[in-house]
Amino acid sequence: TTAPVVEHFTINFTITNLPYNSGLENPDLAKFRATRRVMNMMLDRLLKESSIGPVFRGCETTDFRYG
Repeated sequence: TTAPVVEHFTINFTITNLPYNSGLENPDLAKFRATRRVMNMMLDRLLKESSIGPVFRGCETTDFRYG
């Protein structure tokens, strides 16, 4: 058998109950890091319980923006 191919993909979504502020603009700030940690944990849990769960390897939050 051959090793499975790793596929990377992007998901964009809107969080309606997270007020945006300037602390989410800079990855070096505590607000950004804490929010990223929570988002990654929640997305990991959601995706691991989905149909892709058996092959899911993790997610990474890269940006927050106002919009």
